[in-house]
Amino acid sequence: MNIFEGKVFIDGNWQDPESGETLPVMDPSDGSEFGRIACGSAVDIDRAVQAAQNAMDGEWGKSIPVERGRLLQKLSALILEHEDELTEMEARDVGKPLTQARVDVKACARYFEFYGGAADKVHGET
Repeated sequence: MNIFEGKVFIDGNWQDPESGETLPVMDPSDGSEFGRIACGSAVDIDRAVQAAQNAMDGEWGKSIPVERGRLLQKLSALILEHEDELTEMEARDVGKPLTQARVDVKACARYFEFYGGAADKVHGET
């Protein structure tokens, strides 16, 4: 799925926004439209909040920190696996040079890697 198809991602699924409205995604380097994003509403926000609450009450909330950490590290690996396409998307979306966009994508992956590694090291002590 192209994330610029005007959908919202709620409860693990791409869905049409309640309003049905979208906004253009413009490439600031040339002014061209290269996609459309959903125009979410309060109804969409309520659905997303309810889905998050259901996840916390369900499997995600019951998982142990090391399992959550592994998922964050897997996300880090997936970001790096798709580094080229994410770099191009970031550069087009905000008008950054490709070299800076690539640094940002790698940094994003490293954040998930770091916090995935920290997940089982927090013990609620201050």
